[in-house]
Amino acid sequence: MRTKPWFIGTIVVAVLLAAGCGTPNSARTRQEARNRWGVSRAEMVTKLAEGCFGRGEIGRAREQINEVIKENVPYPPLYILAARLAAEAGELDTAKLYAANAETLDPKSADARYVRGTIEQTLGETDKALAAFAEAARLQPAEPKYTLAYAEMLVARTEPEAAVKVLQDATGQMPGRAEVYVALGDVLTALGRHGESVGAYRIAHRLDPQRDGLQERLAVTLFFSGDYAEAEPLLAELAEAKSGESAAWIVRMRTDCLMALGRIAEARRLFEAKSRAEPRHASLVSLLGLAKCDILQHRLDEARTYLETALQRQPRHSEANALMGYVLLAAGRSDEALMHLRLALQDPNCADRAAVERLFVQAGGREADRQLEPYPKTTTPAPQDQRTDTTGKDANVL
Repeated sequence: MRTKPWFIGTIVVAVLLAAGCGTPNSARTRQEARNRWGVSRAEMVTKLAEGCFGRGEIGRAREQINEVIKENVPYPPLYILAARLAAEAGELDTAKLYAANAETLDPKSADARYVRGTIEQTLGETDKALAAFAEAARLQPAEPKYTLAYAEMLVARTEPEAAVKVLQDATGQMPGRAEVYVALGDVLTALGRHGESVGAYRIAHRLDPQRDGLQERLAVTLFFSGDYAEAEPLLAELAEAKSGESAAWIVRMRTDCLMALGRIAEARRLFEAKSRAEPRHASLVSLLGLAKCDILQHRLDEARTYLETALQRQPRHSEANALMGYVLLAAGRSDEALMHLRLALQDPNCADRAAVERLFVQAGGREADRQLEPYPKTTTPAPQDQRTDTTGKDANVL
């Protein structure tokens, strides 16, 4: 019996296919399957390595990553993590190569640009870092991390006004992200634009009232913007929550608010409580605070007693000398006042130098018939013997 030719042909084709001699399409299909498996494995290993990285197990994370890196798997997050791990180990050139690979694999990856920006920043390449962060922010304008890095680099390059513009634009893209408003407030505060920073911090506080450090920022900015009435209760809450040295500056700022608001008795109680807590070593801040309270209440002799104690401890303390100069000048003892005011001005960090200089001029005999010039930060009366009338506005003192 003869075998039919078509049947023999079918058997031959089947044998050849079983042997692997298939068409180009089937070879491509197998390669695609291998690539999919490689990407799936890379994704799994990357997640495991990220967990190790998060726990501080850098060496173990790198071991896991390196096994997959050798296979040249086209998975961008793998190279991004490899770049971060290499940078953490100080291998910055290697880290840059991995970041470049990630960018090549995914030209639209904001994270790849961001990682490269952090590497360039570490290398001191501020121009390249700025460009990388700017590109990351452009690629993902709704992700705060990239915009914040861009703004931070602008500030580092002494371009804070540009950072303000970037962050203001970002609030339109991310109106619900408190961290963007906090960053905007921080830059505005550094620029001395306290009124504007208050607005940014208010929005951040509404969005995330429990955010760490935000209440302090808001309270301090309210203080420096002159809104003592709103700053004082916030500072009171902060003082209750803190203790020791961390609370000292808050209490001092709060007492300044109380004095500015005319609530002298409350400020005095806070200073006296501090003095009672350390009866033998009343702090310089308490002594100066009590002296200010006495000045504001026209008790100049009592104020001078506190200031003498303070100056016995720190004879060249600029604020103590400035206040003593004010008290002595009010008492008509210009020569003694001149000595203390000169000592205050010798301090290069003398607060409110312009006001102290005005007092210094008065102590030298000029403008002796005028009311004492304001001494900054807290309201205080002009000396009784030089007041032009009983309804005149009080001057300011530290």
